[in-house]
Amino acid sequence: MSSSDDRRGILGSESEQILSTSYYKGYGSTMQQETASISDSDAENDVDEDRVEETTTPGSSIAGATFNFTNSIIGAGAIGLGGAIAVSGGLISIALIIFFGLLTKLSLDLVIRLSLGIQDQSYEGLAAEGLGRAGRVIVLVCKLFYAFGCLVAYIVVIKDNLAPALDHLIFGSKSTSKTWFHDILEEPSSFTWIISLSMILPLCLLRDMTPLASFSIISLVSMVSIVAIVIYIYFGCPDIGEPSTSFSKDWLEIRPGIFESLGTFVFTFVSQHTVHLVFGSLKPNLRTLNNFKTVSSWALFSATTISVSVGLFVYMTFWDKTKSDIFDIYPQGWMIDVAKILLCITMVLTFPLPFFTCRELLIVVLVHPCIGDSSTTTEVDAELVCPCIGDNCTTTEIDAGPQSELLEPLLDPTEDVEGGNETPESDDDDDAPATTSESSILSYLKGIVTPRNWLLPEDNRQLRLFGHVLLTASLWFFCTGLAIAAPNLGDVLDLVGCFSGTIIAFILPGLLAMRLEGYSHLALLILMVGASVGTIGTYFSVQKLYIDLA
Repeated sequence: MSSSDDRRGILGSESEQILSTSYYKGYGSTMQQETASISDSDAENDVDEDRVEETTTPGSSIAGATFNFTNSIIGAGAIGLGGAIAVSGGLISIALIIFFGLLTKLSLDLVIRLSLGIQDQSYEGLAAEGLGRAGRVIVLVCKLFYAFGCLVAYIVVIKDNLAPALDHLIFGSKSTSKTWFHDILEEPSSFTWIISLSMILPLCLLRDMTPLASFSIISLVSMVSIVAIVIYIYFGCPDIGEPSTSFSKDWLEIRPGIFESLGTFVFTFVSQHTVHLVFGSLKPNLRTLNNFKTVSSWALFSATTISVSVGLFVYMTFWDKTKSDIFDIYPQGWMIDVAKILLCITMVLTFPLPFFTCRELLIVVLVHPCIGDSSTTTEVDAELVCPCIGDNCTTTEIDAGPQSELLEPLLDPTEDVEGGNETPESDDDDDAPATTSESSILSYLKGIVTPRNWLLPEDNRQLRLFGHVLLTASLWFFCTGLAIAAPNLGDVLDLVGCFSGTIIAFILPGLLAMRLEGYSHLALLILMVGASVGTIGTYFSVQKLYIDLA
């Protein structure tokens, strides 16, 4: 192009800019009005779309997540606080409960804040990021042990309270009725199996905790009702209970049982094993640190208030005679029977939350090592997916191999093969040699036993239906059987809380914070408290368990 042409092009473009500028200046007000109306219309459409997306997006609201989280915190620990206060002392126990509640809230927020910056937003993923493979193993073991301990404790509460409460409430203490239902109620272990099979197992078969939000409200109402009953008995039934000795002995004295009870105080609030489930249950647009802080603040406040109320009023009723299973010391009556039933309802509705964690950990520990890294397709995975007939089998051949109707539930026919190339279909199926692949039945059987096909395509921490039901039923059976054989609720709470609870709630968050963010006073405080309570409390709780078993 010549220079004159270049100049004409430049001048032409400049003239067009001037004309367009003058045009917009002449019709500025009209354009502004039209632009404003279009912007307002777009804004209204965006708001409508946001509202539709907010109502249709799967997940829990902040209120629903708060109910779920509070329900996961409140459990057997709150019931065991009365006995822990009795062997520790009044004021020192209240101070420790509030202290551990605040420290747990700070630890929860710290764990979520650290997790937001990593790809694998789970507790074990966070530990692997900060401490390597050893940290991941420690988290898996401790979470599994703690979650399993919670499950056992919940079943122990149901075993000790539900059958006796229903028996007395329906048939009375002097009933001579010999109906089949009365005979079952007189066998608490058998009745616990029936309740666990008919009510707990169906809830455990759920894949996530989102549907439990409505049940969580029922659980919280039950716990509030228990608090109301305990308070009413304290003020309205002064004949029930033990007389107070002196203010100094009941409140100021620090008793030697404080060391073995540290585990119960910690157990009451430890919820780091479910924190990522709660955070992940929020709607995607609500998964922010500030929103989670709101959830954790209200959940810990509610849990602390309810737990302190139950423990304190039971302690003020029976003082140093209070036991870990508080309703064992109350005389029989319809009000206590109702409280026991409400407590068991709470345990039934709380049971699935740690159960989900325990099941997920078993999948990570037992299934994931069989398939390697389940998020990507590697050569090792390909060998695990297809122990090939011959050495020429490739990942592409695996994905694009012949699929019969039997294989359709296992393999997604719409999924692109690796590299984006689809295997061309043969125009004449009769020309294909019969020995190019295994038979359909053999392929189907191999699909079942292939570890990668055990997992859901959209979630590598969930098994397909058959494996999901099998693992859920096996874990449920083992938890229920061990709980029925367990000797004492207090021993379970102390040991689980001191050993694994302190590691999950305080030691690991403190270590990870220092490793990933550097030194801070908060991280050091959380770490030192966890190390001290874990070491001292575990020693005394094991000693007490040995004495009780002997």
